[in-house]
Amino acid sequence: AEIRRFYVEEGRSIANADTNVQSMPVGNSITDAFCSAQKRAFQDSDSHAAKGGLKTMGEALDRGLVLVLSLWDDGATEMRWLDCLPSGEQRGSRPGVARGPCDGSTSSPAHVRNEHRNATVKYMNIMYGEIGSTTSAGGRRAGAIMV
Repeated sequence: AEIRRFYVEEGRSIANADTNVQSMPVGNSITDAFCSAQKRAFQDSDSHAAKGGLKTMGEALDRGLVLVLSLWDDGATEMRWLDCLPSGEQRGSRPGVARGPCDGSTSSPAHVRNEHRNATVKYMNIMYGEIGSTTSAGGRRAGAIMV
């Protein structure tokens, strides 16, 4: 099994960037081998393999999933998993630690709720359908959603 990600912006297809992590194979697709190599390189536990890998994900997709989009904050980890250093880690201490440019100083729910209490988001042009059908007129378009 393999997942290939790409993005379409203004009619132009953009491939996912190749991996650029020492000790990992170069490539831009997700396979069980890629996920295990990434976990080893980043010294993380291999929860992907422990949960059954892409086979189990495929079985879940066959049963049907619901797309959920939201605007939220994270009291447990302050969103550090997404765009900054995990708590207690130092930039450059090991591969995969730096997950973005943010320093985390504005990631607490208290800050987010105080400074951005009127925040909204609008999701637009979401397409859904069979694999390969959503980049053309064959895909179905969900209405705009405002949260």
